Amino acid sequence: MNPVLVVVLALAAGLLSGLLTPMVLRRLAEPPTDGPESATTEPSTVKIPYAQLATARFAAVVGLLAAATVGLSAGMLPLPVLPAWVVLGTVGLLLAAIDARTTWLPLSLTRVAWVAMAVALVLGSLLGGWSLGARGVGGFLVAGGLFWLIWRLTGGGFGFGDVRFAPLVGAATAGVSWTLLAWGLVLGSLTGAVVGLVRLTTRRRGAFAYAPSILAGGYLATALAWLTT
Repeated sequence: MNPVLVVVLALAAGLLSGLLTPMVLRRLAEPPTDGPESATTEPSTVKIPYAQLATARFAAVVGLLAAATVGLSAGMLPLPVLPAWVVLGTVGLLLAAIDARTTWLPLSLTRVAWVAMAVALVLGSLLGGWSLGARGVGGFLVAGGLFWLIWRLTGGGFGFGDVRFAPLVGAATAGVSWTLLAWGLVLGSLTGAVVGLVRLTTRRRGAFAYAPSILAGGYLATALAWLTT
């Protein structure tokens, strides 16, 4: 993509993300205290209310990260897959940022991200052919199914919100290639393992946000593929 268009797209994504983040946070309903989502949070842990995150600082961080991720995606990936990566770098990023601060992933915003990703895959199919959309849907299902299986086998070793979040990364990476999907899942898992080890060595107990690691895996895989081609 033309460098000027990359910059314009990155700035637009960052500006919109920064402006809309406080509005979104103030409208998010707080999660129930029971159910599969609560598996990531110890009973004694006090969850930070979503509305409390609606600060200028948090919005600025989200906006800057959105500009960076969308800009990197636009610079490294072909145009047909960009709609999915714009969704991942904006709505997906906001979800990961919320998880990083609260260890909770709001279901309503996750559903919005699913719908946005579906629209992005349709647009990508119009730009790059039906196979792109088919891979995206397949990646959505593969990533979601894999995380659901691990969640079941580990007895809820991580929150069910992560099971819902993983398909977003799966759809975006698989839209590029099945190889990128595999590397994204592997690198996301390795990133989460490193974070877990750091927490163990620093004696930090309790749940930690896993969605940022899942998201990082997709971008690490993309950067690795770009550097090696």
